[in-house]
Amino acid sequence: MATRILVPLDGSSLAEQALPCATTLARGSGAELVLLRAVWIPPEILEMLNESTVELNAIVGQLETEANGYLRTLVEQLREAGLSARPVVRRGPAAETILDYSGQVNVDQIVMATHGYSGIKRWTHGSVAERVLQMARVPLLLVRVGEQDIGSDWHQPARCRRILVPLDGSPVAEQILPAVTRVAQAMDGELILFQVPIAHVSGWMTGEWYLPIQGVLETAEKDGQAYLSTVAARLMEQGLPVVTATGIGSVADCIVEYAEVNHIDLIAMCTHGRTGLARWALGSVADRVLRAGSTPILLVRAQ
Repeated sequence: MATRILVPLDGSSLAEQALPCATTLARGSGAELVLLRAVWIPPEILEMLNESTVELNAIVGQLETEANGYLRTLVEQLREAGLSARPVVRRGPAAETILDYSGQVNVDQIVMATHGYSGIKRWTHGSVAERVLQMARVPLLLVRVGEQDIGSDWHQPARCRRILVPLDGSPVAEQILPAVTRVAQAMDGELILFQVPIAHVSGWMTGEWYLPIQGVLETAEKDGQAYLSTVAARLMEQGLPVVTATGIGSVADCIVEYAEVNHIDLIAMCTHGRTGLARWALGSVADRVLRAGSTPILLVRAQ
């Protein structure tokens, strides 16, 4: 079970939309929530300010005071809700601060929104999340949010009962299983193992996929289902509810469409893998799923 979940925040309502997932996961696992805020004035802003070192230190000090006050208010609310939480304020660029801190205190998981405001007291979640994903050594749960999410109540727990797990048949892709198993156990969720048996990312003409002769397709579907059933059996031995499903077409489109049609609460997958007839480029697929879909996505950098 996770013991420490890091939630980077920048003070915006958009960033706070990561809290429902984080609090639900923390409540189910008994983990401590660490709310982290990075205080940093980018060089280009420093040039615009044209202030002395003493004055700049005073500005940063004021930002730290405001950040501490903001986080302590959230922590008090979380503790009143029966959760373990603590605030942390650090100086430095957002992505680097998140990565450094997560390594120093042995964070088990990072939960964050994918974009937000920018400026002296804000950071662009999309680019920060991307840099964190490139270097993070722990699972990263990304929650896509937009302007329409401003004002929504983060106190409401996130629904996470149906978890889609795309697999390509490779041991690399299966590296998501330990992380998603812990999440499913904490959130009392059902796992849906999903595979696209035949897909061609750079197919002829359309650039998406092609349909081979019927016999080959049927064989691929049977092989894919057999593989998923084998993985499902292993997971069910751990007491997890597991079902399987397959799709045909562009891998990313199949994942996004299945998630939308079947009311999936969370997608969990690795960020890269092997390619070939029965393999797909997990890195590019994960990127397209994150950009095209609205479902939260749990990502693990495959080794």
